[in-house]
Amino acid sequence: MKIISEAAMNHFGSVPLLWRCVESSIQAGADYVKFQLIRDEEIYADGQYEYGTYDIDDVRWLRRYSRIPHREYERAADRAADFAGYRCMTSTPFDLRSLDELLQTDPPFVKIASGDNNYMDLLDAAGRCGRTVIISTGMSTIPQIDRAVERLMRHTSDIVVMHCVAAYPHSCEESMLGTIPWLRKRYEVPIGYSDHSLGYGAAMLAASLGADWFEKHFTLSSDNGGLDAKHSVNPAGLEEYCRMVRSVKPALETVREAPSEAELYTARRARRGLYFSRDLPVGHILGREDFIPLRPERDFSVEEMENLVGQPLVSPAEKRTPVSKEHLQ
Repeated sequence: MKIISEAAMNHFGSVPLLWRCVESSIQAGADYVKFQLIRDEEIYADGQYEYGTYDIDDVRWLRRYSRIPHREYERAADRAADFAGYRCMTSTPFDLRSLDELLQTDPPFVKIASGDNNYMDLLDAAGRCGRTVIISTGMSTIPQIDRAVERLMRHTSDIVVMHCVAAYPHSCEESMLGTIPWLRKRYEVPIGYSDHSLGYGAAMLAASLGADWFEKHFTLSSDNGGLDAKHSVNPAGLEEYCRMVRSVKPALETVREAPSEAELYTARRARRGLYFSRDLPVGHILGREDFIPLRPERDFSVEEMENLVGQPLVSPAEKRTPVSKEHLQ
C-alpha cells in the first residue's frame, strides 16, 4: 500500500514552503509527495470565460506565480531523496515540456491527471518514459478509460489506474467505490483511489475493496488558501489519514483462531465464574441449585458447572464466594 500526498502548488512558488510540504508529508506517513508542474500558457485559453466556481484570471495568475524554477525543483527532489532515503518527490506534468523537466529529476513515477487522461500525446510520452505511470479516471466514461489504458499499454505495462471522482470535494456516498474491484478485474493492473472526499472513511472502504495506491490533497494550512484548500488535509489530518488507511489491511488479514491477549485480559473481568448460592457444609453433594454465575471468573468458569454437579465438598462453602479447587477433591 502506497500513499501519495498531493501538495499540488500549495507551495505558492516558495522553495521553503515546498520543502515544508515534503518534510511534513513524509513525517505524517505518506510514501510520496507530489506537486503539479503547470505552465498556464500551455493549459488555459486566453480571455474571459466561465471556469467552474473560479475566476479564470485568478487561476492563471496563481498558476503563473506559483511556479518553482526547474533548478530549484531539481535540488528539492534530491534533498527529499536524502531525507526519505528514496526518491519520494514527483509531480503531475500538465504539458510535454513539464514532463521532460520532471524526468530530469529522477521521479519515482509520473502521474497523469483526470483532466488529461484523453490527451494522447501526453499519454504516449509518459508511456515511453521508462517510469511507472499512474493515471486517474475522473470525468471519464468506460470507453474513455479503455482508450487511455490501451494507449499506455502500447508502451508499458507498468501502470496504476486510480479510481477518481472529480468533484472537489465530495461525500463518501458519492465516491462510487464499487468501481475499484471492477477496474481491477477489467485491467488486471494495480488499482488506486485518488481521494477527493472529506475525511478518511471513503479511503478505508477503498482499501477494503483492494485499492493499493492512495492520493490525498495536502496543504500546510487551509488558511494559506489556494485552489485546493477546501479538499486538502493539513499535516495532522494527513497523519490520521495514513494511519487509518493502513489499519485496514491488517484488520482484514486477521482471522480469529483464538482470543487475543487483550481479549484474555478482558475475559478475566467480563466472563462469569461459579459462585456458591448459599452456605454449604463439608460433605454436601453439589447440585445445580448450589451455584450462581457471577463476574469475575475465578477457578471455575460457568461452562464447567456440569462437571462439578455431583461432587462432594471437602471444605465448607460460604454464600456468594467463588468455587475454588480447595472446595473439591
